[in-house]
Amino acid sequence: MSELMNIIKSRRSTCAFKPELPPVEQIRRIVEAAEWAPSGMGRYNWHFSVVYNPEKTLKLARAIAEADNRGPEYNFYGAPVIINISCERDDRNALLNGAAAIENLMLAATELGLGSCWINQVRDQCDVPAVRALLTEYGTPEDHIVTCSAAIGYIAKETQPHERREGVCNIVK
Repeated sequence: MSELMNIIKSRRSTCAFKPELPPVEQIRRIVEAAEWAPSGMGRYNWHFSVVYNPEKTLKLARAIAEADNRGPEYNFYGAPVIINISCERDDRNALLNGAAAIENLMLAATELGLGSCWINQVRDQCDVPAVRALLTEYGTPEDHIVTCSAAIGYIAKETQPHERREGVCNIVK
């Protein structure tokens, strides 16, 4: 099996991160992989905002928890880094482009030995004033919506694989 297929099959959502920051160069490589994802109509107009600071990442998680009634324990699984992918609000391909970019990002993290977890709550709460203020402070343009977010860091506890469904592909000739 190809190395890429091994990475695809071994990637898991990480639900427990170590507090240590990975090297910033690894984060740059992960974002570079995301930048090379395919984009609807070849526009590549997404924006990547990297919060490379555990305290600021936790501050964003706390704002999300407050906006979404998640409780004080909500913390993006303790990830020290969060990467927010955003796009202009009226871009009809924003969600699709973000999904392609985050998948590349997560596969690159796996290849580098880091954990990742897709965090939907940032997208869901990005227009709540307290959350928007932090997103703007952390580099997300004010006229953008967050389409995807990924928690990134060293894995504290391996996630066990889930049972996979078989036979989900039909080929018509």
